[in-house]
Amino acid sequence: MALEMRAVALNYRDPMRANGLLPPEAVENSPLGRGLGTDGAGLVRAVGPGVRGLKPGDRVCGLVPAALASHATTAAAAVVRIPEGMSYAEAATFPVAFLTVHHTLVNQACLGPGETVLVHGGAGAVGLAVLQCARNQGARVIATAGTETKRDLLRTLGAAHVLDSRSLDFVPRVRELTGGQGVDVVVNSLSGEAIAHNLDLLRPNGRFVELGKKDIYLNNPVTLRPFHRSLTFTAFNLDAVMESPALRSRLVSVFDEQISRGSYRPLPHTTYPAARVEEAFHLLQHSRHTGKVVITFDPLDEPVLAEPASGTLTLDGDGTYLVTGGLSGLGAATAHWLADHGARHLALLSRRGPGAPGAPALLGRLAARGVRATAYAADVTDESALRGVIETVDATGHRLRGIVHAAAHMDDAPQSELTDDRFAAVLAPKAAGAALLDRLTTDRRLDLFLTYSSVSATLGNPGQSAYAAGNAYLEALTRTRRGAGEPGTAAAWGPISETGYVARTGMETAMTERGLELLTPAEALTTAGRLLAAGTDVAGAGRYRWGTARHLLPALAAPRFAHLVPSSSLASPDGRDELLGTLAGLPPDEAVAKITEALAQLLAGVLQTDQADMDPSRPVTDFGLDSLLGMQFLVSARDLFAVRLAPADLAAGRTLSHFARLVHERLGLPGREV
Repeated sequence: MALEMRAVALNYRDPMRANGLLPPEAVENSPLGRGLGTDGAGLVRAVGPGVRGLKPGDRVCGLVPAALASHATTAAAAVVRIPEGMSYAEAATFPVAFLTVHHTLVNQACLGPGETVLVHGGAGAVGLAVLQCARNQGARVIATAGTETKRDLLRTLGAAHVLDSRSLDFVPRVRELTGGQGVDVVVNSLSGEAIAHNLDLLRPNGRFVELGKKDIYLNNPVTLRPFHRSLTFTAFNLDAVMESPALRSRLVSVFDEQISRGSYRPLPHTTYPAARVEEAFHLLQHSRHTGKVVITFDPLDEPVLAEPASGTLTLDGDGTYLVTGGLSGLGAATAHWLADHGARHLALLSRRGPGAPGAPALLGRLAARGVRATAYAADVTDESALRGVIETVDATGHRLRGIVHAAAHMDDAPQSELTDDRFAAVLAPKAAGAALLDRLTTDRRLDLFLTYSSVSATLGNPGQSAYAAGNAYLEALTRTRRGAGEPGTAAAWGPISETGYVARTGMETAMTERGLELLTPAEALTTAGRLLAAGTDVAGAGRYRWGTARHLLPALAAPRFAHLVPSSSLASPDGRDELLGTLAGLPPDEAVAKITEALAQLLAGVLQTDQADMDPSRPVTDFGLDSLLGMQFLVSARDLFAVRLAPADLAAGRTLSHFARLVHERLGLPGREV
């Protein structure tokens, strides 16, 4: 079924996936997909032919692969209806946490009345779900948490005892609280030596539920001696549940029943609008949240049956739509897109008209779709020629109803090398052409006046000052038209793949290396449709890695980008080159010391503490470096030294000094043996 997403709760898997730190086996062939988000709540928009019991318009929540999007698809058996009175954000807190807990505690561990559960990270989503599940089963909970605030919350919510998870001091306390007997079930998310201590805390016939993934992916061994007490070890992987339709359906059915009865209730959560998703990821990475972190989407208008959905671009099949630069590149793709939205008469303008390369093939493809497209030879800056095209269009009986201005001329060069003529040649089709189109259509009621701008109008681009100026004019003209009550939308694209200037000149790799990743034409045009339908004046669309782009685009250092672009770091290309050059000239021991110092600076930034507190001889876990903060540290170190690093490497280098030696070896510097 197809869902329009309204709320998505994040899981720890999401920031790790986003930063490329999950091992390949955790991503490839996963039924959860390669996208972000699994806990989804939304509105059913369409169902498959075999779906029973759900219909368009139903509010549902459940397991939704790649849920962090405006729309997603999932199996009907993976979702349930949201009870009346429950919000989408509340519903999104349920699926992964409660399916995990119910399956492991009830189905596998067979938790019973009077038993005791020890759960680590009790203030997280799973820990809070354990509290509810254990209460339903008549069991008591001993929980650990890392801050006093979280421990107070757990006491308020019914935990029998709450301990500190930041050290192994919980071990003797658990023995004391259980009269030396230990607990019946451990729900574990700690790694390393904590696993052995938790196994020792189990009484005979105890059950160990492993929810962490770090030790499993690292293939770390588990000592078997504790198992002589007839212990059971269970590791949970949501992928395996998703791969079994029968198990998934059974769990979802029980989950539905528990929610309907009120046995399971929404978890505490913090919500962020989609525009602030980066803040949400940082909150999760630093474990500063309680319960769930939920991304919410503004609700869209409800659909009207048998009529186009509100907010959908629909064009007049009897009118004509003019596309400048319409016989090649993105302009030609735009012609097909207009046809997709109902246009049946197109005027495609270029300086060469019917003689343009590819023009006959384009017109033929459009004709096969029932679209009458005519190629016109005219310079968009020639007022007489442009007026003649408009008059010819009107004479067909299908009057001009809309304009897409895609014409452009490129001539990249440093500003110091641009003559007045070269600058004017780039500016003319963008600015002068748009001004003429605006003036020649002032007496008409147009459906759309769409112009193609560029991110260069906002960020600039070395060698494209004239092009940036032309795009800035388009955006100013659009706002002027809007102020006069006329339609106008300027779409400021990032670089586009497959067709157009970037693809034609082979600049895809260069753009990506600058942090400007490419949009497909389909993605750009889909966005254009949404902007037009929403009545947007000026908006941009692109994929940007701001941390990389800021080192090549000086405008990104301006204060207005402060909340968008990460602050400067050692990992700029210039800073990296300087550091690596310095290291290459140092003796091995001095190079390792230099690397250690840089790593300490990175770690202090991640932990938001003083670099002086970073003792290179202490295990990094002693600083409070959990798996998510460790991930952030790895990404920073990987960017700084341009070497391949993985979570297993951080485990191998338990101190900053050890990790520095590992980095030194990976750099392959002369005399790297230390």
